[in-house]
Amino acid sequence: MEFALPVFFLILTTIYLAAAFTIRAQISEPFWQGPRAIPIVASVMMYALLLFVLVRQFRTSNTKAQPGEILRPVWVVVATGVYIYVFEPLGYGLSTLLYVFALFFIFEFRTRQPLAFVIYALVVTAVFYILYAVIFGVRLPELFGVI
Repeated sequence: MEFALPVFFLILTTIYLAAAFTIRAQISEPFWQGPRAIPIVASVMMYALLLFVLVRQFRTSNTKAQPGEILRPVWVVVATGVYIYVFEPLGYGLSTLLYVFALFFIFEFRTRQPLAFVIYALVVTAVFYILYAVIFGVRLPELFGVI
């Protein structure tokens, strides 16, 4: 039973990746500047995370799960859904920062160190902004035309 949820997410990720390959650009442009880039990168990252989760669960399958441990993947899916919904209206900066906060909170990353929590979230948001907006030239939505 403990492997059912990661396997379910593996199936969903495969469907998502297959759908990403059906996206066609209107003009010929490099892969990293096209509309398929982010869904494909997200799928690859999801595969890596699911592999990590499956290996970890396989190694610890004899130990008792902590309360709430099974809900983490569900909370990640909920946070991702909210992120997708608010990405356009809130812009990249604010929506991604809130998404990173949510993920850090879900995985209890630096939650007892508020300053480090905020700094790491800002750094992650900035790194992905630089990666997509500056290096790959992807136009990201802005909040009030600024952020």
